[in-house]
Amino acid sequence: MKKIRFIIYIASVIFALLFNFYFRPIKGNNLVTDEYRNSKEYVNDLYMSDEYFSKNLVNKNYEFIYKKIIESTFDDSAQIKIPCAGSEQCINNFTASIYALYLDHPELISYVGISGVKYEKGNLIYNNYEGLSKFKTYMATRRIEREMENIRKDTDGMDDKEKILYVYNYVASHNYDKLFTSLGSNQSAYSFFTKGSSVCAGFAKASQIIFQNIGIKSYLVINDSHLWNYVEYEGKYYVFDATVGASYRDKSNNRYYDGLARTTVDSVIGHYPELYPPIETEHTLKELFGV
Repeated sequence: MKKIRFIIYIASVIFALLFNFYFRPIKGNNLVTDEYRNSKEYVNDLYMSDEYFSKNLVNKNYEFIYKKIIESTFDDSAQIKIPCAGSEQCINNFTASIYALYLDHPELISYVGISGVKYEKGNLIYNNYEGLSKFKTYMATRRIEREMENIRKDTDGMDDKEKILYVYNYVASHNYDKLFTSLGSNQSAYSFFTKGSSVCAGFAKASQIIFQNIGIKSYLVINDSHLWNYVEYEGKYYVFDATVGASYRDKSNNRYYDGLARTTVDSVIGHYPELYPPIETEHTLKELFGV
């Protein structure tokens, strides 16, 4: 009898955990409507994308590259071949597609980046070695959707200042992966939400997803070595870089909130400044929030 009770207990615990983390009913992101789910921009219910950066960065003749990469994340194939003529032009437009994907689709958790890009016999060949299987993508997405529900409940009733600080503290409470900074698996929101550790790309994409889910306007920003956010507060946009907080972790460290104290990031301007609204330079969020 003791053995049977123990088995029942373990089964009940497993069922409760699975229900809570993967199958619990949720309201979801209210921007993701049935109409949006039927659009070509839809990936999952985590985020609603208008593909603003794709429309401004990707040459119309090379839109197929952008679409091909998105399509590739829905199957389990690691290597993708993209037919294109003229290697230099093709690679330049491929790079633009990569940046646009990072900025347009933080919810694309099965896309982690590229490895070993080469041009061969009229094909651009790249590998997504650490991408996720369909099943893993499905289960991870359900898990993150339920964490978004928790965050929406936590921030219900907060004003914008409280929400922005909440997101900064929430994201910064996760580990910065100093050991495996170059792994592709750390370049998506997947590593942040499911492993509790990431690098700048994972932190910024997670922040972007959270901001949309709690009603704060924001953008993802990228340069060749870093990813961060611009966030709107009282009609103006400010630098938001939760990676800084994650690097210091301890709120008693006077540099913990320096991710809210910048007008640029390490004196480096993000790519495509013409595509963003003006960034506030007279004051920072750290000053305004008194943290």
